[in-house]
Amino acid sequence: MMPLLERHDDLALVGRMLVLTPVRNVLRFICIDRESDVYAFDVRTCMNLTFFDIGHWPLSGGWRLAADRGSWDIRYPTSLEVLRQMIEEALPEMRRVNTIDEFVTYQNNSMKSLYRSSLRPNGLALIAIANGDLEKALSIVEPAIASREMDWTRKYYNALKQRDCTAFLYLLREQQARTIGALKLAKHFEPEPFGVEKG
Repeated sequence: MMPLLERHDDLALVGRMLVLTPVRNVLRFICIDRESDVYAFDVRTCMNLTFFDIGHWPLSGGWRLAADRGSWDIRYPTSLEVLRQMIEEALPEMRRVNTIDEFVTYQNNSMKSLYRSSLRPNGLALIAIANGDLEKALSIVEPAIASREMDWTRKYYNALKQRDCTAFLYLLREQQARTIGALKLAKHFEPEPFGVEKG
């Protein structure tokens, strides 16, 4: 991965992640994941929102960079050069997703996105809260609670009914801090205002 790090000053290697920096409300990285075979590994792009409290499992919102033989293998240097080229081609698309709204648009429109769990009611409600659209958040949460798609005990429901922006901000920052801490991204994190705190 060193050639990639040398070519792109906005890339940082954090564990098995090639992270696009700085990390703000949107997290974008390439995950290099080991497999049971000691020589084999899987590679995928990942995009998520840091305030989702994603902890140790942030692998959503991206696509797999597939090798001809299924998995990548460190014993085949030629294929590793192909992988580097695939990563180079993926980076511009990932760099275009910088804001919460751009993340939602990408998730809704990209055929590549493998996981859309962030766009279930809880994720959509958190996005609306982060953007300061409390009426939209309530319009998502209440039908989801009524249909039992969402547990009414979600910690932000009472705050939402009371339009308590201070409580929302605390929740979003608390969850964001857990994500950044769990993924060891503090060095690359730059706090970014949420719409809910702009009034």
